[in-house]
Amino acid sequence: MLRGKYKRLLICILLALSAMRADYALSQGEMSVISVVERGVVYVEVETVINAPYEMIWSVLTDYDRLASYIPGMRSSRLLRYEGDTAFVEQRGVSKIFFFEIPIDVIVRSIERRPHNIDIELVSGNLDHLSGGYELTKAGTQNVWKLVWKGRLDPSLPIPNFIAERIIRSNIRNQFLGVIEEVSRRRDLSLIELEVEH
Repeated sequence: MLRGKYKRLLICILLALSAMRADYALSQGEMSVISVVERGVVYVEVETVINAPYEMIWSVLTDYDRLASYIPGMRSSRLLRYEGDTAFVEQRGVSKIFFFEIPIDVIVRSIERRPHNIDIELVSGNLDHLSGGYELTKAGTQNVWKLVWKGRLDPSLPIPNFIAERIIRSNIRNQFLGVIEEVSRRRDLSLIELEVEH
């Protein structure tokens, strides 16, 4: 019984330390974010390098019913159905910066093109345009991967382009960071469990 408490405490401490390491690494410029407005549509591209098993990264990206638990600003995410390799997902949330907010209420199709791409397309909702996706490619030795998000978004709100760009850029960056932190959390938890077993 006592051993179990120490095990849980050790896991919590190591997870907290791993989150601190992730924040420090990203603050050192390992995550790149660019954005631009093209004909009224905001284009955002984010990329980083992740050290984790491929299947773990893929499972975090496609864990549709749990996305809201680790992606900031997402209040709910629900897998509606699969049609072959295409998942239909209902998502609700808010994209905000300072006192500006863009509510998000959409259904998207997530087309899983293993092993490297997940394409996201808007089916319906309160955005005028949403398209993009993740690209996962080998970046070196085993378990080192480059993860990239590229997407175009157009909120159906009468706000200036420069405000929309800042809101969307900040939101996509935070969502991407949430994915990275969840991958790191799962990776560190699996390492701890392996150590405890041995």
